[in-house]
Amino acid sequence: MATDQTVPGATGGSVHVLEVARGLARRGHEVHAVIAADGGRAREEDAGVVWHRVRWHPRHRLFRFRARPAVEAIADEVRPHVVMERYYNFGGEGVGTASRRGIPSLLEVNSPVVDHPGSAKQALDAVLLVRPMRRYRESLCRQAAALVSPIPEIVPEFARAKTETVTWGANVDAFSPDRRRDDLRRELGIPEGALTVVFTGSFRPWHGVHVLEAAARQLRDRAQLFFLLVGGPDARPGEGYRGRRLGTRPYAEIPALVAAGDIGVAPYDPARLRQLALGFYWSPLKIFEYMASGLPTVTIPRPPLTEIVRDGQEGLHAREGDPAALAEAIVRLAADPALRQRLGASARARVVERYSWARHCEQLERVLLRIAA
Repeated sequence: MATDQTVPGATGGSVHVLEVARGLARRGHEVHAVIAADGGRAREEDAGVVWHRVRWHPRHRLFRFRARPAVEAIADEVRPHVVMERYYNFGGEGVGTASRRGIPSLLEVNSPVVDHPGSAKQALDAVLLVRPMRRYRESLCRQAAALVSPIPEIVPEFARAKTETVTWGANVDAFSPDRRRDDLRRELGIPEGALTVVFTGSFRPWHGVHVLEAAARQLRDRAQLFFLLVGGPDARPGEGYRGRRLGTRPYAEIPALVAAGDIGVAPYDPARLRQLALGFYWSPLKIFEYMASGLPTVTIPRPPLTEIVRDGQEGLHAREGDPAALAEAIVRLAADPALRQRLGASARARVVERYSWARHCEQLERVLLRIAA
């Protein structure tokens, strides 16, 4: 249940919904995915998944709860054994529908249910005295038979006993060193023999694009380095550095674009997102995809990133919000081909073993079968 997500799409949420639906179907389950009406059609590789596309008005995520009649009609037609819903502040239509029909539900929490320090929601709730938004969010956690989350700190304390820690992953078949193509590198304007530093993402402030571009400017005199930034609102040459922004690209193109790189970077700046004071709860999709592609990865020393990318084993760590530290890590990797090869091979092996979508779906399946029993 992800009525605010467009599939296929270019966001982490849309990728997550697509890969989970496919992954559970491959494990032999009949999957009915309820998503936004926008988007393309199902494809051959989606065998085993029935896509239900719903509309509501006004067409904004704040009014997602108005999808409830459509969700209830689908539930009455399909009669599912279990309902899984992606948590959203103004959602709950899946969990509520399941509760009214006596169907067990799994609430997947990828963003905080609890209020972070300085939260505008918390301030508004306090003004309303009875705290309706917090009460509603907590009621979803109580109705759900189980929860899954990247870290337990973002769910209410009373619900943590029934919460399992589950991280996102990468499609290790699509993302692979084998996807590297010299002709694509030429098309992208990467100079012959250059080492390419790649970043993918939606360019939100806390993704650290400003840190990366500042580091790239510090390294503009190093002719062997080229910076490739995939995502964001526009496509244009790098400003003050050797490289380019590609703008937003379809998900189907991302594996080849990542494989065109030599070093992956995820220079998060948590100070730009106050919610991250609760802990780094965002599952780092880009990091999993870099690792699956065999790239050594530079990221910040924040748990659980330190467990995913171990310093000196799958990549390097650089202080958050520090362009000079990021530049130093990039230079270290650029100067040592043997180190790049060792870290990249270790990264690929680790993500295949622990952080694939297949592994993620295996974890989800265990929870779903338990609550449906």
